[in-house]
Amino acid sequence: MLEVAARWREHVDIAALAPREARAIVHEFLGDVPFYELGSSRGRRAAGGPLLALEYVKRAVEATTRRPPPADVGVAASHFLPDAAALASLVRHGALGVAYVYHLVATRTDHSLRTIWSKGDERVGLALLGRRARIIFSSNAATAAALRRRGFDPVATTIGIDVGSFVQANPRELPPRAVFLARLARTKGVRDAVQAWARVRRTVPGARLVMVGTGPEREPAAALAERIGISDAIEWRGFVSEAEKRRILANSRVLLAPSYEEGWGIAVCEALASGVPVVAYRHHVLDEVFGAAYAGANPGDVETLADLAVRVLTDARYAEELTEIGRKTAERYDVGGIAEQELETILRARCGS
Repeated sequence: MLEVAARWREHVDIAALAPREARAIVHEFLGDVPFYELGSSRGRRAAGGPLLALEYVKRAVEATTRRPPPADVGVAASHFLPDAAALASLVRHGALGVAYVYHLVATRTDHSLRTIWSKGDERVGLALLGRRARIIFSSNAATAAALRRRGFDPVATTIGIDVGSFVQANPRELPPRAVFLARLARTKGVRDAVQAWARVRRTVPGARLVMVGTGPEREPAAALAERIGISDAIEWRGFVSEAEKRRILANSRVLLAPSYEEGWGIAVCEALASGVPVVAYRHHVLDEVFGAAYAGANPGDVETLADLAVRVLTDARYAEELTEIGRKTAERYDVGGIAEQELETILRARCGS
């Protein structure tokens, strides 16, 4: 969303409404734009569980009860409760409502408290958007179809990245190092990555895995790494800047992405743009967006995931084939054209209103 907004700023004025800790990254992308604080994502509140749910509710209430910043258009980066509530408030004060829906959680089958909460949050968020959003952008066919069944008329889009800003890796010249790049949440397969890396190390003893991201799965996954004897092979980097993320990708020979849910695959595309082969759990959306540009294992098949990572690390020709296909595929998703199309859709709706 920030990549897109940076392009929009050439044509319209931009302001941001976000938790206070997001100020630095907003300014990294957008420069010194007006920034309005809404809630916090610090410490235990960001870790998940009841405190995070309470923080979501708090943000939604605050967004609903206080006067929003002046805006002709309000854009919600997701369909979840705080974003939907803030958008609804902006629309009540005269803005055109726009929202992005990347994927839905209603199909989750487990009965954990987190899933129950997420489904309830999604229902309320979608109800607000159904009443208030004029435009719903959707980035994949499955999510678009699910939205239509709920009475929405989504506008097809895709996610864009600044392809040219990614430093090109040269995997052949690098040591056997992989990167995991995602929020450290259960649905991202954090513990699967650790288990897969234990298998990789049996064949490639010096292989290292860099884990980039924060979230509730860090401690359980680190404990698992300690228990199975590979803690010395995993580096936990936490949150990193955009510039550091690009450096890490450029120094990696493979992206490990064992996610159980995907709305599009931003990290996958960023790796492909860097010339880094991707080994991931296979999903319809990844097949739709990236086709043969990544190597896929069935979700939960840690052994095959590890075997594919080993192949990338040990078979130079195979790795180079993935690199070449990946770079060509990533070029289709350069953010400039995507941002232009989305802004045209928004401004057309605004003028029509």
